[in-house]
Amino acid sequence: MKTIAIPEELHKEIMKLKIEKGSKNTSELIKNLVFEYKQQKFLEASKLFRDKLKEKNVSLASLLKNSKKIREEIADEWF
Repeated sequence: MKTIAIPEELHKEIMKLKIEKGSKNTSELIKNLVFEYKQQKFLEASKLFRDKLKEKNVSLASLLKNSKKIREEIADEWF
């Protein structure tokens, strides 16, 4: 376990958020916040990927179909 120093105002905001979210403790709150952050980053990357596919007029199904051959070649080469 680690201890970190934070300003008093930030501590108050964290305590308010802990109560609002119904977290058992601060550790659980931070764990959930990190999860939400990672989930948001994943959704942003997913949207960017879909936008790029649309921009290139490529469907996900066709991308997977075309990449299957490449994946098989790589697997044959490495394994």
